[in-house]
Amino acid sequence: MENEYDVVRQIVDSKSEAFEQIVFEYQNLVFTICLNIAGSSADAENLAQETFLSAYRSLQSFNGANFKSWLCRIAVNKSIDFKRKQSKILFVDDALPELHSQDDAQKILEQKEEKEKLTQILKDIPDKYSFVVKAFYYDGLKVKEIARQIKKSERTVETRLYRAKRLIKRRWGEDDA
Repeated sequence: MENEYDVVRQIVDSKSEAFEQIVFEYQNLVFTICLNIAGSSADAENLAQETFLSAYRSLQSFNGANFKSWLCRIAVNKSIDFKRKQSKILFVDDALPELHSQDDAQKILEQKEEKEKLTQILKDIPDKYSFVVKAFYYDGLKVKEIARQIKKSERTVETRLYRAKRLIKRRWGEDDA
């Protein structure tokens, strides 16, 4: 592919067919990133399309640095936002609501057990990871707010969230084995 910056300039200058070069060049990379985070190929396809659409709309703000990194960052952000919306950690209030059936009671008991299991896992993982998970999911803080609070970069907070989720998944799976 010719110089990425030149291709971007062509696209910005209303030669949108040049964007096809970018899509062709990076479609597999973007799809793989989305698939690794989203977990489903159907979701990954949608996220990849959203990534390219966002990139196309944001080309004016591209500063000419590393296009591949810029595009990958868009894909990661789109995928993380998707996962965040899909898998908010739900916590059951300790007070039991009125039960309408045996199934309701079973679900509430399972949710309470899962909450206790998650609480224990958060106690077991390093504090730097459990803190960001609690701040992000329990307190609803944004990455930027957490970074400011702990005096670290946003990238560090994102990395800690990612690693914390991996640790939680791993430990969650160990208990099931």
